Amino acid sequence: MKKLVCNKKNLMAVFASLFLLNVQLALANFPRERGGDGDLPVFDFSKNYPEKRLCLQDIAEIEYVPLETTDEILLGGSSVLSAVTDNYILIHEERLGDIFLFDRKTGKTISHFNHKGQSGREYNWIKNGTVLDEEKGEIYVCAQYIQVYSLTGEYKRTLKINGVLADLEIYNFDDESLLIYYGTVIEPSFEKLTKKDPYRLVSKVDGSVVDTLPLHFEKRYSNVIAQKEGNMWRPLFFSYPQNNYFGKDLMIADISSDTLYRLSPEKGLIPLLKRKPSTHDMDPRAIWFPLATTDNFFYFGTFLLDFNSKGGATPTYMYDFGTGEFYKAPIKDAEYDTRSWRAAMWTPNAAPAIKKNEVAELIQVSDMLEANQGKRLAGNGAAVVSKLLEDDNPVVRIIKFK
Repeated sequence: MKKLVCNKKNLMAVFASLFLLNVQLALANFPRERGGDGDLPVFDFSKNYPEKRLCLQDIAEIEYVPLETTDEILLGGSSVLSAVTDNYILIHEERLGDIFLFDRKTGKTISHFNHKGQSGREYNWIKNGTVLDEEKGEIYVCAQYIQVYSLTGEYKRTLKINGVLADLEIYNFDDESLLIYYGTVIEPSFEKLTKKDPYRLVSKVDGSVVDTLPLHFEKRYSNVIAQKEGNMWRPLFFSYPQNNYFGKDLMIADISSDTLYRLSPEKGLIPLLKRKPSTHDMDPRAIWFPLATTDNFFYFGTFLLDFNSKGGATPTYMYDFGTGEFYKAPIKDAEYDTRSWRAAMWTPNAAPAIKKNEVAELIQVSDMLEANQGKRLAGNGAAVVSKLLEDDNPVVRIIKFK
């Protein structure tokens, strides 16, 4: 066996090798666009892509979870499905301030609380949604600040993230931090307060900034404008998701960026797709927004951000990760066939946190009863609806892509 001589020269060589190895590992893990933007697949808004018609029930399995209905447990019209885990379903009521935690398997109520008020431990309304951290047993209620409660509603702490001027989107990122997206400030005379680095990771302990994502936008656009009426103003907006969960990861399709990213707690910020024409070269702007992501495909919608329009159809597209091809892909929902399916079509403001390859949405019992009359319900739908009354709470439909 060759003897290793530990002299100064050998130690320096070892240290140099270790340093080089660490640099190489850091560079390998640092998210960057492979060979520049030119290597990324490009979605062309002006191209007429081939159409692939799909049926939701052919590409996914369906499961229904009925939610308990009592005199105290009644979901209002502005209820939002926030999270679905292996154990829990979290729903909040934006205006009334109710928080409902249900058992994922049975739909039975685990807890219900409402801390709407003006004290330092309360919230005025749930302006910016809720976040469930199952591992820590905490619920983050995001209003003017972020109030942290236990799963049964006991106050724990306040994260003083100012959510008054800009609308925030808040996501569970990892064990230690939340991801906060700062929307544009549209209030007249305060527009300059809009952040050019809008994606921040903040501590779940005290709300301090842990990191800022390397997404700097010198020019930011918005899906909201201030509509002035004399000395008053009101927001005029298009409601659509710019960011969406993919398991623990997030898909980021910012209106001010030409690149769609996947943000991973393990791998960082990974560029996936490019768009053309550039968002900076269009007025009104053509928008793409994430609807559902699986291991096999990315499903997204497009529309023209024209505040003078009266709306219209929203075409949907699919990018196949395996073939690298784009398709125009309307997905028929054989259960509720009034229009093509898209994620959260029944609750447009909700993109719940859920495990990979799944999405979830709230379905009204009346819609289920109608579908059941036509014998169209899939999965356990028929068995579930047979035990429900029309005025019962909505049912959670979980779509598991194959």
